[in-house]
Amino acid sequence: MKLARSLLDLGEAIHGGPVESRILSTIEDLFPDHVSYEVSTKYWEVRQEEIIMNGERIRSVALPYTSGCLHGKIGREIGTFEMPFHPFDLKKIHLDQYEAVVIHGDKLRRVSLPQGSPPTFFTTERLEGDVDLCSDTRLVETKSRNVEVTVREGDSYVVIGAHVDHWLTGFHDNLLSVQLLVDLYAELQKVRTKHGIKLVFFSSEEGPRCCTGSTQYHIKDLFAIISLDAIYPFRVVFSATPDLWFLSKNFNLKRVEMPTPFSDHFSFVQRGIPGMVLYNDDMIPVYHSDEDLPVPGDEEYLGQLKSSLTRTLIELDSRSKDSLDAEFMSIAKQSGYLGDSRENAIVPDIENLTSKFRKTKDKG
Repeated sequence: MKLARSLLDLGEAIHGGPVESRILSTIEDLFPDHVSYEVSTKYWEVRQEEIIMNGERIRSVALPYTSGCLHGKIGREIGTFEMPFHPFDLKKIHLDQYEAVVIHGDKLRRVSLPQGSPPTFFTTERLEGDVDLCSDTRLVETKSRNVEVTVREGDSYVVIGAHVDHWLTGFHDNLLSVQLLVDLYAELQKVRTKHGIKLVFFSSEEGPRCCTGSTQYHIKDLFAIISLDAIYPFRVVFSATPDLWFLSKNFNLKRVEMPTPFSDHFSFVQRGIPGMVLYNDDMIPVYHSDEDLPVPGDEEYLGQLKSSLTRTLIELDSRSKDSLDAEFMSIAKQSGYLGDSRENAIVPDIENLTSKFRKTKDKG
């Protein structure tokens, strides 16, 4: 895990920012034959983020993508809320009833809030009385890149990808996946396959819009996509198009589900490509926090996943596009899908944090 630890030392890798670029440069140095594809993205520039109470600076971070300054009283102008168990539940709190908001928890977190939210901070300290808070942040149009490494040439390709940007420490989301992708290179060179294999390191998965880097990656000659995101010992959520569920037997499972819309594989799924992501929501307690750090078992788990992914790739390689499409359409029809194409057959089900088959012929 030497690489992942060294990338951790670089600090927070905000999408489109300088640390993300340094990580991508490290990957480019490791693989001299790489190809880099420019990505249009946005960098969230944090110029100031602080809370002052009784003349002392309080340990805190601003939440994306809020900005603004205020002198006010806790409970009057400034609302305070406890961190819910699931970070996505923050979006269900009516923050706009206050001029500013402070979320309290046992660790610092960055969790994106709905557009138009008041300046919002996360802190581990209890606040009372008069407080000065200020977050001076902005989204800046910029360029980044996806880095592609070819393991084996072919007429069509299986892509295995991982995003390199992360909030706060981000060891499991997603530096450990970057390490796994690098480790897979030598392993997969030993495997004989009919399909080509590419490893892709994606920019800007986090952001005001999910998966900015991967949505700009081409799908020409793409057979299937495997995404690695938020892996955590010792099991996985196997989140995939149903034609790939047969591959789940290669992993220690928490559950099998329809494709989550919150990771890099999903734009490919919507464009008609068989796709899956491996993640583990056992890491929710440290998700997007300053305590997403190495844990005992990481190295052992990397070895397990490397073997599981190699078996998965061999089995996937034995299937044809026609056979996967036939399996997909059979399940889709049984689920009420009325269309005749994979493209746009699956739509997000945001409320339930998953996806579902579209039940109408239109794309709406």
